[in-house]
Amino acid sequence: MRAPHRHSRGFTLLEMMITVAIIGILAAIAIPAFQNYQNRSKRAEAFANLAAIRDVEKSYFSEYNAFVNVAGSWPGAPLGPNKRQWTALSDAAFGKLGWRPEGAVYYDYSAYIDPAACPALDCFTAAAYGDADSDTVLAIIEYVQPSGTGATSTDAVLGLGPPIDPITGTPMLNEVAQNFAGGLY
Repeated sequence: MRAPHRHSRGFTLLEMMITVAIIGILAAIAIPAFQNYQNRSKRAEAFANLAAIRDVEKSYFSEYNAFVNVAGSWPGAPLGPNKRQWTALSDAAFGKLGWRPEGAVYYDYSAYIDPAACPALDCFTAAAYGDADSDTVLAIIEYVQPSGTGATSTDAVLGLGPPIDPITGTPMLNEVAQNFAGGLY
């Protein structure tokens, strides 16, 4: 005689619960990591655009012996996680400088000269302001070009000085850097 065969068909409830728990744990780890990755890529826009503003400001300075002040912060629409179009008013504000970003932007941009600190127009601060992660904390990324005497301009929107290196406590000049007085993204 033959012994009856027991064929296992499907999953037991316990196996299914373990699988769901594993998927939940993986999702709890992966989703914040993915959001962090997205926010870092949005912040990369600000670093690239500030480097471009720095380059055109220095080119302008080499020809006219003065940097360009851009009044306001552009494009000036409400900040948030979505890209905003660069407007004709933004083009007009940066017109003398000749800079325009490629496409829509997450951040607002400014290039400011503090006439009290730099009466010869020989220093400037370019800044990007944004809230790409929608946490209502303004992220600030800056490039600070000091004058020959070491004077620096504050940023146009918040009046902050140059970014400070969190480890050494020294001002971060002549480099695009995050100002840790604001948010991360």
